[in-house]
Amino acid sequence: ALADLSAAKRKFADSLNEFKFRCIGDAETDDEICIAKSLQEFATVLRNLEDERMRMIENASEVLITPLEKFRKEQIGAAKDAKKKYDKETEKYCGVLEKHLNLSSKKKESQLQE
Repeated sequence: ALADLSAAKRKFADSLNEFKFRCIGDAETDDEICIAKSLQEFATVLRNLEDERMRMIENASEVLITPLEKFRKEQIGAAKDAKKKYDKETEKYCGVLEKHLNLSSKKKESQLQE
């Protein structure tokens, strides 16, 4: 979305830079010349701003987003796998405990030996 916004602002800057007054006659007034120069200067400022915004986006991707994705894949993925393994072992252990508690006293000796 930010790249689309930047492209739209660049088009706006281009249209400001190409802006021409329609005059009656051949000569432009001093005010019209001053306004046209101001619009061209504003277009230059907008282009420079968008250039810096694109550099910021690229830098943010390299410095922030890529390391976060790497951390998510490596660290959080490993933690999720460890949690799954822990949950599986816990369920297995609880099943054995329940089985042991449900045995009658006569069967306990033979089951315990197994």
